Amino acid sequence: MTPSSRRPVGLWLLAVAAAVVVQVVLGGITRLTDSGLSITEWKPILGVIPPTDDAGWAEAFGKYQQIPQFQRLKSHLSLDEFKVIYFWEWFHRLWGRLLGLFFVVPMVLFWRRGLLEGLRGRALALLALGGAQGVMGWVMVASGLQELVYVSHLRLAAHFLLAAVLLGWLVALGVDNLDERPVSAPSSSSRWATGLLAVLFVQFAWGAFMAGLKAVLVAPTWPTINGQWVPNGLLGGGGWWWNDPLAVHLVHRSLGYLLVLGVVVFWWRSRAVLGASRHAVLAVVALQVALGVLVTVNAIVPERLLWLGVAHQVTGLGLMVALVVARARALRVAPTGAEVGARSSGVAVLAGA
Repeated sequence: MTPSSRRPVGLWLLAVAAAVVVQVVLGGITRLTDSGLSITEWKPILGVIPPTDDAGWAEAFGKYQQIPQFQRLKSHLSLDEFKVIYFWEWFHRLWGRLLGLFFVVPMVLFWRRGLLEGLRGRALALLALGGAQGVMGWVMVASGLQELVYVSHLRLAAHFLLAAVLLGWLVALGVDNLDERPVSAPSSSSRWATGLLAVLFVQFAWGAFMAGLKAVLVAPTWPTINGQWVPNGLLGGGGWWWNDPLAVHLVHRSLGYLLVLGVVVFWWRSRAVLGASRHAVLAVVALQVALGVLVTVNAIVPERLLWLGVAHQVTGLGLMVALVVARARALRVAPTGAEVGARSSGVAVLAGA
């Protein structure tokens, strides 16, 4: 294909990526408003239409009243208050359905016009991943309908990580189809970006654990965790690092500091390859840390936690996008003289051995 024919495909993929970000925002609002269990059934087709009359609302509210969350935590909710949390969960699910159409319809058109040559397998894989994300969303919701008052934090993490993989892949493919330059051999900068992305995905998991366990509420302090750098009693049981709220705090903060250090090193090492564009990664990670601190110290104020928490989550995805774009750019820039020299020296040493 010619570069001009690839451009619409690239723009489509990036537009779908933007829609995924909107979905993550809606998911964050749904989670932070405790709306996620308000719809107790999964109806992929009929669920598009919300209740339209008093009888329908009474039935939906009655189903919510049967689950542990209402019985143990939310028995004070009125019908009007229930309608608010129902809206967020319904809108979140509706946007997911629209997102599927937004992907499928252009994909079919591009396929028929022959514009997906070399991309058909990956397009189908993206479609399957989006479907898996929807199924995982219901599996997550189902975990909170029987015994738990909230969804499983492990399933929440799986749901979020699938969204992050989907977003990252869409951005990577979108950039590939917009950038006409050929891909070169991996450089030090591209390898650093790949390593940082790996650490960031681990951080995403612990961020989801923080959210699912509502761990920020047990230690709304910074820089210490309730006055301690390492909380006491963390080694008392198996799985403490993902089940104990204070331990999750410690891991999440530690990974955050590690990411900042890694980004600073990446920013310095990639100056010859990425130039001024590398500043974006540094700026986003600085904003992410600042928002993380603000979320922590404002956690006991629900209104602040809602919007700061959503901003923190979205900025984390922004850091991932910045790293994906930086990696793609680094793969399209010829290695610097220093990198070439280092490789040649390594080859010579191996040859001598």
